Amino acid sequence: MPVLPILDIAIGLSFFYLLIALLCTTLNEMIATWAKSRSKTLEKAIERLLVGDVNLKNAVYNHPLIKNLAPSDDRKPSYIPPDKFALALMDIVTGPGKAASDSNALREGLTSLPVPKLNEALGAALQAQSPGLNTDQQKIEQWFNDQMDRVSGWYKRTSQSRVLFLAAVVTLVLNADTLKDSRLLWTNPAVTATVVEAAKDRLAKGRPEGETIVEYENPNDATASTAKNLPPRDTISDDEKKLLGELTGWGDDWVGPWRIAHKPSGLVGWGASMLYAHALGWIITILAVSLGAPFWFDTLNRFMNIRGAGRAPDEARGKTAKSAT
Repeated sequence: MPVLPILDIAIGLSFFYLLIALLCTTLNEMIATWAKSRSKTLEKAIERLLVGDVNLKNAVYNHPLIKNLAPSDDRKPSYIPPDKFALALMDIVTGPGKAASDSNALREGLTSLPVPKLNEALGAALQAQSPGLNTDQQKIEQWFNDQMDRVSGWYKRTSQSRVLFLAAVVTLVLNADTLKDSRLLWTNPAVTATVVEAAKDRLAKGRPEGETIVEYENPNDATASTAKNLPPRDTISDDEKKLLGELTGWGDDWVGPWRIAHKPSGLVGWGASMLYAHALGWIITILAVSLGAPFWFDTLNRFMNIRGAGRAPDEARGKTAKSAT
């Protein structure tokens, strides 16, 4: 069997996984927005950063610099710029009537914090000696950024767990059976060619970003910025949805098992027959999709580069004939 058809099937499956992964990303984003996951994760992170001092955390959130970042009074921001956090915290710690930039007032205020471990943590941050950290505000910003790096890890792990669940749901709803799709791509060159062309268009859109806490056009002004949670490269187009519909779906797959259900084995036999026919393909799809859209974009790109390095046999013959004339 020539290598190119096998490579086209690998491209088709990678594209298949990429589309389902992007669909799961969209659903995950909708759930995260509905559940306010970002703002809750950020609040949890700030409380941990402040060593569990709930009163200080509430004071920070109620500070005008932070409160104005929320879309409404009954909601909390999903993103806080480091400089605004630092200025709000310094203003609270120094106390009323004192300049937030007053180093002596700031260090005196640390001694009045009710949580000794917070005094130690913040005091250590203010004593940090690193290039570019010349002011107390810069040092607190770096302390905040270090914690936010860990928050990104927490959020991604939570999202990955949710994506695995969504991958299972989407796979079952769409009947996204890897083995079934492999047979389709192997036996239907027209579908395979369409998928390969669609894969080329997908690669031109750029690499999906995957899950992030939140992104703003202007990180220093969250109130004047628009969150860019899902850029176009992280969503699937209408044409891709139509193609995904051709690669998935139940069709007549349930008919044979349904006939079995009318035999003495009943619905138990129908369920067993369905699992026998599709379980392995479903499991492969779920595990593959859980790797994420960026992984399958990179894989698809590699396969496409390998394909581009060679030439299809019919193309080679065509060019040879043309040169001979």
